[in-house]
Amino acid sequence: MRTIRTPPRKSRPENPEAALGDLSEQARNQVALADLLRESLQPGLREGFAGSDLDPGGTLTVFAAAPEWAARLRFEAGNMEQAAGRGGWPVRRVRIRLAL
Repeated sequence: MRTIRTPPRKSRPENPEAALGDLSEQARNQVALADLLRESLQPGLREGFAGSDLDPGGTLTVFAAAPEWAARLRFEAGNMEQAAGRGGWPVRRVRIRLAL
């Protein structure tokens, strides 16, 4: 059975320990998603992938290292969307942005 991962919650945690737990879980999930997406790319495109973010509405933002990488990564948006879905992250839309 596939695990469905949900984007981080927006409500405020009740205590500092819960806040740190939520933050560390969000960080682990973000790193896991970025690793999954990087692995889904062809080896020649991986160096242009600078990171990613998934918002609560299901929009996956992929950050490119430079404009020329952004153009190339746009062609891979469908593959990254499918890879995220197989990994348990429901994606409704993919957008490519430059990492600043």
